[in-house]
Amino acid sequence: MEIETGTWTLAHGETLRWAAATDIGLKRAENQDSFLAAPPFFLVADGMGGHAGGKQASATLLGHIQPLTGTDVNLRVVRESLEAACEEVMGLVEANINYTISPPGTTLTGLVVLGPLGESAADGSASAPATDGSEPAQFLVLNVGDSRTYVLREGLLTRLTRDHSQVAEMVEAGMLTVEEARVWPTRSVITRAIGAGQAGLPQIDTWTYPVASPRRFLVCSDGLHSMIDDGAIGRALGDNPTPEAAVNALVNLALQAGGHDNVTAIVLDVTAPESALAPTEPADPALSESPAPPNSLLPPPPPPPGSEGAR
Repeated sequence: MEIETGTWTLAHGETLRWAAATDIGLKRAENQDSFLAAPPFFLVADGMGGHAGGKQASATLLGHIQPLTGTDVNLRVVRESLEAACEEVMGLVEANINYTISPPGTTLTGLVVLGPLGESAADGSASAPATDGSEPAQFLVLNVGDSRTYVLREGLLTRLTRDHSQVAEMVEAGMLTVEEARVWPTRSVITRAIGAGQAGLPQIDTWTYPVASPRRFLVCSDGLHSMIDDGAIGRALGDNPTPEAAVNALVNLALQAGGHDNVTAIVLDVTAPESALAPTEPADPALSESPAPPNSLLPPPPPPPGSEGAR
């Protein structure tokens, strides 16, 4: 298992440190997971489909987004890029490739930095924090499917995303407990994905989250969270001081638990310059409800009432 690491300092002085890794697991013949860990993107895609379908779907999705790494993005840019990427994945069904099991598709989850990225050298050095009055960056949390994004703050692990799966709906309806859902026969059936034979653009859930310190985020495929519970995930994140050590621990825990699926994880630490830390941080809305109700990135929001057909 190779672990990718990186460091970046944002325009307002916040420092991002991350590590990312993927492993085929112990039961699969192919790794269909893909990840993109390069500012402003920290994303995991878990592909599905016969033969090379899943691998191609996840790689196609993130490959379309990859050219935007190292650039400032806003919500419009992210929406347009994701829309084009989703259409490219959906087009794989018509690419005359023999997908004998199911049409290719993929999940998507993770974080996008919205706002000024700043300039960061390979060694992590950066220019002085911005003083031009620009707004600090925010994280846009994205999700479609059953991959997950978590945050660890002050020892508390919170899941920021909602699974789009059959068992998640049953848990929300009170038909299953969380423990029962982990072993339910249809636990791998997802209800929303990119491609996978679904008609039209997927609805991608979104949340915004402050870039504030201290935070540790985890972005992972279900090959991790289906093998170890949130308690074990929280302990691994809390006990390992560096993102690299945390990623290594998490992937190995999933493998030790059976490694039934591909395992992918990105751990991202956020720290702020001491001058930017307030004595007491405001309450964190993302910690009050897990997970919070989402907004939708795709399809685009409808036009204002009365704007259609105007003369």
